Amino acid sequence: MDLRDANMNGLAEALIARHLRISVPESVVRVRLAAASAKDYPEELVERQMRCVGVVGAGGSAPLLDRGKELASELELKYGRDEAELERLALVNNLSPTAFETRLIALSRTPDAAMEVRNTISEQYNIRHPTVLCYELLAHLLKHRFLDAIVSFNFDELLDRSLDDELDAGEYARVVSERDCAGIQCDTDADDYVPLYVKLHGTASEPASLRFTPDQYYSLPPQIVRVVEDLLHTEECVIVNVGSGLGSFDFQRLLRIPDRLSVFNLSPTRLESTVRHKIHKERGKPSARQKDSPTDKKQAKLRAEAKIEGISGVPELGYPWLCECSEGASGCDEPLEALIATLTDKACQLGVPQATRRGRDGNLVQFRAIARHEVVSTLLGPSVSHGAVVTEQDSWDKAEIDYLRRRVILELAFAGAKSRGLMSLVPLVRDRPARYYDLYRRKSNGQGETWSALCSAAGLVEAKSIPDVLVSMPSLRSDQGDRPSLPYITTPEMAETHTLHEFDPRRLAEHVAHRVKNPLADEECELLTETIAGLQRESDVELHTQDDRVCSKAFRSPVILKTATSLKAYSWLMFHDLKPEDRVDISSETGGWLLDRTIVRMLKAQEEVRLLLAFDIDRQRLEKAYREAAIKLSFVNPWHHNRHMTIVCKGDRPARAIYFARHLRTPVITAVFLDSVRDVQHLMKMYEIRWNEALENGEPKK
Repeated sequence: MDLRDANMNGLAEALIARHLRISVPESVVRVRLAAASAKDYPEELVERQMRCVGVVGAGGSAPLLDRGKELASELELKYGRDEAELERLALVNNLSPTAFETRLIALSRTPDAAMEVRNTISEQYNIRHPTVLCYELLAHLLKHRFLDAIVSFNFDELLDRSLDDELDAGEYARVVSERDCAGIQCDTDADDYVPLYVKLHGTASEPASLRFTPDQYYSLPPQIVRVVEDLLHTEECVIVNVGSGLGSFDFQRLLRIPDRLSVFNLSPTRLESTVRHKIHKERGKPSARQKDSPTDKKQAKLRAEAKIEGISGVPELGYPWLCECSEGASGCDEPLEALIATLTDKACQLGVPQATRRGRDGNLVQFRAIARHEVVSTLLGPSVSHGAVVTEQDSWDKAEIDYLRRRVILELAFAGAKSRGLMSLVPLVRDRPARYYDLYRRKSNGQGETWSALCSAAGLVEAKSIPDVLVSMPSLRSDQGDRPSLPYITTPEMAETHTLHEFDPRRLAEHVAHRVKNPLADEECELLTETIAGLQRESDVELHTQDDRVCSKAFRSPVILKTATSLKAYSWLMFHDLKPEDRVDISSETGGWLLDRTIVRMLKAQEEVRLLLAFDIDRQRLEKAYREAAIKLSFVNPWHHNRHMTIVCKGDRPARAIYFARHLRTPVITAVFLDSVRDVQHLMKMYEIRWNEALENGEPKK
């Protein structure tokens, strides 16, 4: 393993530890996990007071936008280059006349000139499309709480769009101006904390917010500075640098705040020596208390070993906080993909307590697949539409409208696959496909393709009996076999809207391909096919990371399960000490999660497990997996199946439960863990009502 790989492993370990800390907020549960786990559980790292912050610079947007110096040249061509002012700044202020910020200072020598520069920057950078892979992956890491916050120096809004796509309203806070700081929570371990996205130098859609010269640091709203200071005020801070040279002296000053600092540079070029020196100088000032962290010691040892072994590309000694991870990469996408691969490998090494084998079923850390992001950036990325900024407004408008149309089709196909060919229009109107459709119609002045036409292009049609239900096209469905009809399904029309109709991934991919990108390369079609297949295999819900404002009022002390890892850890907590006589009642749409080998092993000895389902698509597999268990299966109308419950009773005493509401098969849920006797008793009453309703449709199958 060379130094760069070792650095990437160190970063992955830190992000996973932070993810575990957020996913399991109760210290008593973390202690039990550590006690029951094998030695691979990183208890010391999880319990450390640590924050992980992404930092983004112009290199992230490089596939689409001009870099700073190129922009400065364009502005100088437009407004004239003031050689005298540049010479004065060099002599008086000791600023480099070739630096981007110095050139903007010279251009902004009067208030009117400064406003013209702002307006030009706003026009050129005010774009949110197409899709950039490294921003998709950063949004993914923030959503699933491997990162606590992102600080961006970019004016463009490409990352803003990826964040809006990945996180629902209320799941993150964007900080651009003073008004965004009101009431904001900066304690990353607080229950009401939401990940922060701080645009330290402003954003293109608000020209007045743009701050692009060093002297404007002193006019930076103090509330924004305080937000970043509070974020960095921690015992240990891990910085994931993507595309930034960290040359902004405002941020260099802020980096002296953490007691311990580790900067992992995922940019294609190393930090310049002057930048390293300035940050190191700031770290040496009295306000900072840089300590020798285990990460520092590990890096020092690796550097020493690398020198002995003669490995090239070893970072200079003397900077214990700097870990170079991606020197020589072709851009920022490649290092982020390498990080995701390392995180996935690390997740496979950390098993659930009592798991007999590794693999997805046995993993404690549930790292959600990134295939959807890869497909979108491959089919709709910068190389597909254009590789530079379109300067003529008409051309840009046409390119954006075309992008939005193709994005709607792709998102509808993904939504159809996730819902396994059956979904209600009601929750869909708040999801990505409808949001992109509304934007598409607005940009095209209502002249674009209709909703039904785009649904058809995505392989979806309206159900004949219920107009606000979409189902997969019959010609694109996989072979369902001769599944017996459930008792309450009495007509073909009812079967259409009360049964899952899974797509054949290959057929759907080929159906969608020519409408999204034509021609589509064989490897791109294969990627699309695999992504659709994965979406149908994985859970069809996404976890909302904040309280839905109902659970906190309905229950006394709910624990919000913010990530898929949270669900995994608390499911283990639910079942790990069961006795055969303990009762288990479960309400689930398909029961597919019960096929997890670890769950099967925990439940197979129970004397009674009641399982209430909406669909029978996994029925045969469940019966085979639990053939030794006394499990009772019963079914309820899926459109009435709006409460998912897992309840454990120790003997006859209510003990604990996991609950979430899901109305009309909505793709976003808020899951909670309950251990209050009162709360669990309420769920038991609810479950009995649902079970008795199911009995009216026929006796449960034992």
